Amino acid sequence: MKAADILHGKYDDGAEVNLRGWIYTSRSSGGIQFLEVRDGSGVIQCTLNKRTIDEETFNNVEKYPLETALELKGKVKKDDRAPGGWELRVTGVGAVYESKPDYPIVKKEQGVEFLMDNRHLYIREPKLQNIFQLRAKFLMAARDWFKEHEYTEVQTPMFMTASVEGGSTLFSVDYFEREGVYLSQSWQLYAEALISSLGKIYTIAPSFRAEPSRTRRHLSEFLHMELEEPWSTLSDIQDTGDKLVSHIANTLASEMPEKVKEAGRDPEYLAGLKAPFPKISYDEAVEIVQSKGVEMFWGDDFGWQQEGPLTEEFETPFWVVGFPSGIKPFYHMPDPDRPEVTLSSDLLAPEGYGEIIGGGQRVHNYEQLYQRTIDDGLDPANYEWYMDLRKWGTVPHSGFGLGVERVLMWMLKLDHIRDTVPFPRDMRRVYP
Repeated sequence: MKAADILHGKYDDGAEVNLRGWIYTSRSSGGIQFLEVRDGSGVIQCTLNKRTIDEETFNNVEKYPLETALELKGKVKKDDRAPGGWELRVTGVGAVYESKPDYPIVKKEQGVEFLMDNRHLYIREPKLQNIFQLRAKFLMAARDWFKEHEYTEVQTPMFMTASVEGGSTLFSVDYFEREGVYLSQSWQLYAEALISSLGKIYTIAPSFRAEPSRTRRHLSEFLHMELEEPWSTLSDIQDTGDKLVSHIANTLASEMPEKVKEAGRDPEYLAGLKAPFPKISYDEAVEIVQSKGVEMFWGDDFGWQQEGPLTEEFETPFWVVGFPSGIKPFYHMPDPDRPEVTLSSDLLAPEGYGEIIGGGQRVHNYEQLYQRTIDDGLDPANYEWYMDLRKWGTVPHSGFGLGVERVLMWMLKLDHIRDTVPFPRDMRRVYP
């Protein structure tokens, strides 16, 4: 059985159960030992009373260091004084795997660098355990939505020979002595090939960006939820993004409200998010930023300095629509009515969390795409197969990418993106 089952009242008061877990905390008082035992589902208080358990067992347990793994037998008891309102009153101890003493992660305040150096141990903390369980539910909710709306999940290569999001953020790799091979920034080029085979598709896979960013919102390796749709316009994928994000938020609020609250977010906020989200033009966004005294010129992209003041204007996510051609990759469709901007949009989260979705409508005309590569200073030969797609069976199509960790960070109101992933990778850290 699991600790969470007891805490959720799935067992009757007095039921006999077995529990396996790790000693998270322990203390003794007046002939009673109080253990907080952590298993994969949560943490529950377990008590040993000298009057109801043999002396040898009591004394042995009292000596066990933190993080000792053990099997406990006992009776479930409703007790409002216990964390979560339930505890396990231990009647026996089974197998024990005793830990070494001096476990380095302690209750007192410890520095970020120390905790990151010991991340392999720190991930046991209930705070992170709780976030990782919410992360799993996040991905489950997304896949449920994709299944309901008849998308097919696919995977594409992690090794690429062409830039998708700009050459300055590529990670080069040694690939059998061949030059010009990089870790994937996005599946997008391959996705555009697959829509002619499978129709509406999505992936959930790592992406890699060599951005020299040391902010609380950036990772060098992140989980990328991307989708692509044939016969689809910019407006269509905005609608898709609204429904997907609100569904995930509503699911976390309805199925894990206590965990959402424990992480830092009022679940009622997530429950209240409904499609569609507001839309403003890039032009309007620049004016808002400038009105707040922050430097920005038309044609600039948004950095965190601009996104923060802009997101203060909204309580929900909102779309910024129509970015200039110069700051969007070559495959974005120019607006037929205004060629200096593209049929693109970013979904920004409020409270300074910034961009959580980026996407748009793709160029589906061969000649136009060829010219776009030239205008961007790219070698069309590197994209020959990609442009072939426009020769045979081309249709209007659109898609977007969603950064799982960034969205989770906002949904749970976390201070730093590193806490959304067990072993974060950024420009400073690849260990452990």
